Amino acid sequence: MEVIASVDGNGKVLSISQNSFEAWKLSADELVGRSIFDILYPEDMMAAQQALLSATFMKQPTQFECRVVRRDAIVVPMYWTAQWSDMDDAMLMVAQDHIKPKDGEDPFKEARETMRFLMESLPLGLFLATVDGKIDFANKNLETLMETGALGLSERLIRSVFPMDVRVGASGDSAYGPYIDRKTQMRVLTAKQRELPIEFSLRRVNVGGLPMYLGTVLNTSERFELQRMRQKFIDSVQVQIKAPLAAIMMHIELTLEGVHGNLNDQGKRRAETILRDIQEMMNAIEGILEVNKLQSGTFELDLTPNNIMVLLRQALMAMLSEIREKELVLEINGPELAVMVDEEKIMTVVMTLFANAVRYSPHGSKVRVQIIDAEEKVRVEIIDRGPGMTDDQKDALFDPLRQPTVTEGGGGGNLGTILAAKQIVEKHGGTMGVISHQGAGSNFWFDLPKAPD
Repeated sequence: MEVIASVDGNGKVLSISQNSFEAWKLSADELVGRSIFDILYPEDMMAAQQALLSATFMKQPTQFECRVVRRDAIVVPMYWTAQWSDMDDAMLMVAQDHIKPKDGEDPFKEARETMRFLMESLPLGLFLATVDGKIDFANKNLETLMETGALGLSERLIRSVFPMDVRVGASGDSAYGPYIDRKTQMRVLTAKQRELPIEFSLRRVNVGGLPMYLGTVLNTSERFELQRMRQKFIDSVQVQIKAPLAAIMMHIELTLEGVHGNLNDQGKRRAETILRDIQEMMNAIEGILEVNKLQSGTFELDLTPNNIMVLLRQALMAMLSEIREKELVLEINGPELAVMVDEEKIMTVVMTLFANAVRYSPHGSKVRVQIIDAEEKVRVEIIDRGPGMTDDQKDALFDPLRQPTVTEGGGGGNLGTILAAKQIVEKHGGTMGVISHQGAGSNFWFDLPKAPD
């Protein structure tokens, strides 16, 4: 039996697992808000207090034995692990009723060996580290990636291997908090001094009662190479396709004007058809180049005060035929607020998000738009009742290599991608994101700076 709890600096229980009732005949609702010391055996109270003080000041996991008095007055021996978390501002505690290990024996050996076995079997670079940031184990995939050879990575500090912005002397969540449960792009030097682009993340894990960090390292070299090839293709479109097409168009236009001689009616019709076809190709190329420019952030803004409600209504009117076709119900709520934006660029953002909402909304459902006054900024939420998204699908929205193009009504004018919309918003000094769960629709939101009074 294992009971997990968190307590504040005074010992008050902040949270506790539901199996406390099975272990101690005391429910979680009864224990939250009470002092953890209320249920400890009086003779063990001093040892428990000393252990918790040690865990707080040493910033390391502390193990101790302390009996618990159940509701029915039965005294049960429990073996505890305590670890102070600066991030949570609480003591994380795990109480177990298994037999206490012998002196000198690692109480977490079996759990750590199981974790190591699992890590070796996964096709990722993985490491396990103590809360003070020392690498306890790194799998072969990571050691091969880092070219460590026989030296390995064990016993090294995380921050000595990966270029992390960690305050000197900091440990635990106060040091590594910014990297927990998020993906960070960085470039790392291998043991052979080769520079590699990687995606780095940390996660808190409980290894048999011992709080640790699980690190994930993904080599993104192929991703960067694909981005380089993509940009090379875009550049070639600009130089090798767009420029010759422009020259051909000019030649046909001059021919239609009679500069190179007169054409009969049939020749004129054919020349005009060819000209229209080339113009469509040029428009498509311009669309590709514009989306690439937006995604890379290499564009300028022409900022002016604009009423966000007016912009939203204009975008909705432009999509009225698609909205009517699906018999969607529209609802716009919120105040009329002025934002400082490039009108054309922000209309691209709004049209992209509306097109996405209309495309995935069920027939006859509601699309709700909410404007929120958020002090220095204005927040816009576009909420649909579509199928929602998985975490992987949400990640793909902002991944340059996995970008579907959103087009108005499923065809016609290119409105760009969600990633391009995000780049535009961030160029304005705003932020953009999505809240979505499978089967529960999606809420795409963005905020923009208010226009000065």
